[in-house]
Amino acid sequence: MEAVAKKDLVQTLNSKLGVPLGQGDRLVDALVDAVKDELLRGKQVVLKDFAAIKIVEKKAQIVKDPETGHQYISPAENVVSFVPIDSFQRAIEGAKLSSILLAVPENDPFARVIEFHFSRVGWTVHIVNDHPSAEKLLSKSGAYLTIVDHALPGSRELIQALKGSRSTSMVPLIALYPGDKDPEKCADFMVLGDEHLVEPFEVYTLLMLAESELARSSEEEIIFDQQVNFQFGTNEENLEKANELGNGLFKGSGLSEEDQVALSAAFREAVGNAAQHGNRDNPEKLIKVLYLLDKEKITVVVQDEGTGFDHESYTVRAETKTAEDAARERHEQGKVGGLGIKLMMRCADRLEYNDVGNMITLTKYLKAEKSNLESSTVSGTTL
Repeated sequence: MEAVAKKDLVQTLNSKLGVPLGQGDRLVDALVDAVKDELLRGKQVVLKDFAAIKIVEKKAQIVKDPETGHQYISPAENVVSFVPIDSFQRAIEGAKLSSILLAVPENDPFARVIEFHFSRVGWTVHIVNDHPSAEKLLSKSGAYLTIVDHALPGSRELIQALKGSRSTSMVPLIALYPGDKDPEKCADFMVLGDEHLVEPFEVYTLLMLAESELARSSEEEIIFDQQVNFQFGTNEENLEKANELGNGLFKGSGLSEEDQVALSAAFREAVGNAAQHGNRDNPEKLIKVLYLLDKEKITVVVQDEGTGFDHESYTVRAETKTAEDAARERHEQGKVGGLGIKLMMRCADRLEYNDVGNMITLTKYLKAEKSNLESSTVSGTTL
């Protein structure tokens, strides 16, 4: 969370009230000194529509050391009690905890229906009608749930922006689609929400889906810093979009520049293999990608709609033979390929296939020092 410094408060006084910067600086100092003096005299400072502040004694108590398990007495100490009051208290209670961002086209009659039903169960619904307004509202006050209607101009770009940013990625997002844009059937390049509904649907279904998404996200946001799902039909344009999106995600992940390049190379090979060998370049077949970022690592899952392959023979060869020997052996067998797996193994810290061989998982650890981690390994277990 970004901190607000004294200079920011002084600047606010200048921009809102026209107070000269030097005078504003002295005013802030004087206010802070006055509050401190009253508190140190044992008085409670009550600022209307803001907070009640006072110094209170925190009693001595028996606590347990989490590492050793030993108990000891924590001495009494004075602490500052800050209790929001009046309108500020109500604003805190109402902000984010019960707010929904609804991004829909202007004058959409269905928006009021959704707002009415969510309001009945205690939600505050903020309706926006364009991409910039949605991002501005989320960055300013946040929301616990975002609903985006595909009919909103720029809806795809909005979803990609929200899921592609670490600050908003873990806010649950439900996308609403017309029948011809059903993600289960559409071959367009799509960054997906966490859930989606295809028209027509009942508002009750949306309410239930929202409830389940809030429950899910409250658990996953403890584990993950970012989660992005995207899919696309198999063609060169979509492959380039996928690699561009992947590069952006890796750049914002905290990886070193060298590791970004390595993971980008492994990812490009993975989606290229999915297109060529998995989907046989069939534009109607989808490639699905899941990107996960946590405190320690990046996990990228790439799945195609092909029949799979005998990945074990390829991975064993990649582990035991040089690139030249592997290429020579494949040539003598009248076959091609296989070197991409060796490339991915070198560029990722872990490489795993599911049993069938149509889904690969690449793992890259964020820390450069990996002395306590296994070197590149391959697994054939189902994810």
